[in-house]
Amino acid sequence: MTDMTPFKAARPVIMGSNGIISSGHHLASLAGIKVLQEGGNAVDAALAASFTLAVVKPESCGVGGDLFALVYMKNEGRVKALNASGPAPKGATIEVYRGKGLDRVPRDGPLSIAIPGAVDGWIELHRKYGTFELSRVAADAIACARDGFPISRKFGERIREVGASFPWIDRFYHRPLGIPGPGKLLIQGEIAHILEQVVKKGREGFYGGIIGEQMCRAIRSEGGVLVESDLHGNFAEWLDPINSTYRGYLLFEQPPVSQGFTVLEILNILEDYPLGEDNMDPVEKVHLMVEAKKLAFEDRIHHLEDPRFGDPQISKLISKEYAQERRSLISTQASSRSDQSLEGGSDTTYLCVADRDGNVVSVIQSIFANFGSCIVAGDTGVVMNNRLCSFGLDPNNANALKPGKRPAHTLNSYMVFRDQEFFAVGGTPGADDQPQSNIQILHNLLDLRMDPQAAIEAPRWSHSGGTLPKMEYPDELRLEDGYSAQLITGLRERGHRTEVVDRWTFGGAGVVVREPTSGTLMAGADPRREGYALGW
Repeated sequence: MTDMTPFKAARPVIMGSNGIISSGHHLASLAGIKVLQEGGNAVDAALAASFTLAVVKPESCGVGGDLFALVYMKNEGRVKALNASGPAPKGATIEVYRGKGLDRVPRDGPLSIAIPGAVDGWIELHRKYGTFELSRVAADAIACARDGFPISRKFGERIREVGASFPWIDRFYHRPLGIPGPGKLLIQGEIAHILEQVVKKGREGFYGGIIGEQMCRAIRSEGGVLVESDLHGNFAEWLDPINSTYRGYLLFEQPPVSQGFTVLEILNILEDYPLGEDNMDPVEKVHLMVEAKKLAFEDRIHHLEDPRFGDPQISKLISKEYAQERRSLISTQASSRSDQSLEGGSDTTYLCVADRDGNVVSVIQSIFANFGSCIVAGDTGVVMNNRLCSFGLDPNNANALKPGKRPAHTLNSYMVFRDQEFFAVGGTPGADDQPQSNIQILHNLLDLRMDPQAAIEAPRWSHSGGTLPKMEYPDELRLEDGYSAQLITGLRERGHRTEVVDRWTFGGAGVVVREPTSGTLMAGADPRREGYALGW
């Protein structure tokens, strides 16, 4: 293919008029579509899928992780954001970590564990907007955990990546499966029990009583700082989403502590360029997008933090005036900027749902790295997140570790409106690749008018690295196989260090689009991971 050839997807677009879902696993999409067919709303379906993802993708998400959501209920006529990410425990201080001889928060192990917020997010979504009993929306997930589900090749690979190196993962995943290959059944009775307790007792079924006590005791025995009192209180918080416009569309994103502002900032910078015109040089297009990304990620370093502990200045960063100022710094050659990655990992999963009444839900959930901290909390079966490793130990930096503070989060998703009507919703796993993939998919949808499946399957690029001292990652632009040799040569001539990688490397997106004239719902799911879309 050339870089100007209209892209044709290998998978079909999924369509429906009554309801639709795209998620990171076919069993989760099936759980969600069943709830829609039984008369549940988009929130009920999203919860069913989210519960199921916590079972069938334990390497990426679960009760030991976090959750963010965007919710649009047609009768309210507004988008709301839910932040269900947990803060640092009371004992997680810079002094404690420095006292252990550490110059940064470890990437795995007990000292990387933040308080998990996902269960609180489920309960809050259900309390505010759910119409089905919690027992119904969790039923498929509990059955998958109790009876087992067949694992995929990719899941087997993720288990083998950690394997015997981490005793807890070896005990709960590697040894029960033997050689973890496709079709092997994974049974998680402990997780089934926890989900049943959540159904019966709400948040206290997880955070309180014996499960919370066992979880904290196990983590302390490994050298962690999480204690039972850290689990008291509510961690899910409803917030106003942030928003900006792009070529007549209104886009909503997650507010801090999410990095969602970078998507809006990048689009604001790019808005003055004719990215949708057929005669635009593809080298120039990719160059401009990469340079805009560098500028927004540089701002992320200096500004992104928990708004309860400082001012991330988001109104300024997503303003058109600031975009003009930043745009003026882009030249015809690649720049070097301090835009290092957030520590941790890219193991996350995403889902989006729309129902026949016009309600739309976007949920992204994660334990951060592959199997998170690689700590399973004793006999509970809970894989704990490693979210604290996003923090720095320099108290002068915005995202510095403090007890009760939420770490800067990679998790974000977008929702798009046109003429006050819902148009599109989407997101992707991928840590630093999340905003980069999101702006490329949005460009495909809004500028190039691709259908959602083509927008997802089109080749993507990812820029990483920066110029800070002790950077572990080089300043590098990687491009999925599928770009022309001329484009790659052109980027190198502009000073970009480029590498061509496997065709299916960056992200694992899901997208739902509403066709404006007919109202037909169309969905795409990413073959880069295990995404599946279903509609009816």
